Amino acid sequence: MKLLTHATALLSVTSTAFAGSSPEVSAPAPASAPVSLGGWFVGGTFGQFDSDSNFADLIPGGELLPGEELNVADSEFDMYTLHVGRDLGQIIGCDMAAFLEVGFMDGDMDINGVSAEFNSFIPTFSDFSERVDLNIIPVTFNFKLERQLFGPVSGYLTAGAGYAFTEASFDGESDRDGGFFAQASFGLLYNINEQFEVYGGGRWLYLDNLDFGGDGFELDNTLAWELGCRYNF
Repeated sequence: MKLLTHATALLSVTSTAFAGSSPEVSAPAPASAPVSLGGWFVGGTFGQFDSDSNFADLIPGGELLPGEELNVADSEFDMYTLHVGRDLGQIIGCDMAAFLEVGFMDGDMDINGVSAEFNSFIPTFSDFSERVDLNIIPVTFNFKLERQLFGPVSGYLTAGAGYAFTEASFDGESDRDGGFFAQASFGLLYNINEQFEVYGGGRWLYLDNLDFGGDGFELDNTLAWELGCRYNF
């Protein structure tokens, strides 16, 4: 009987001790905040354009021999660009940004015609075809203005200037040079979500000041079309 009494008292004391204590629960450490790049973005474009040249004007003497013909086609270019930049806030109701862009313009120009060779004053005519390969690598600093039109659609304008490296290859020989380069673009932009956007429009290219070596070869200013995409961090 005493054993049962002592057991009951022990259980009562133990229950009281457990009832008076609460287990300690450790809170999980807060997750680290994601790293923000503060409005930086990267993007790229693809486009194409044609440009006239002064190649026919560079013929010695300014004219062909009797019976000779020359047809110089426009230069046709594929245009690729990559850029990195940062948003700068708003001005006159537009989002403003600045970006550095590097491009690569790969082009060629076909030259076809009929040449005459004189043997004892008797002309012999033969067809000929040559191709001039042209490369332009512009490096420019640019500003961009963007304004929302409706929903996810915005309009944009950009302008930039810098230096372009050039190379021209013809008949197994090549010349390298360069010159001042400028551009401006315009078009429409569609925001897929907060990070991704796609856009398309036109790009005006200032090519008059580019040198392709010591022969005086020049391209005319022109307008290109382009499509691009951008990722905002």
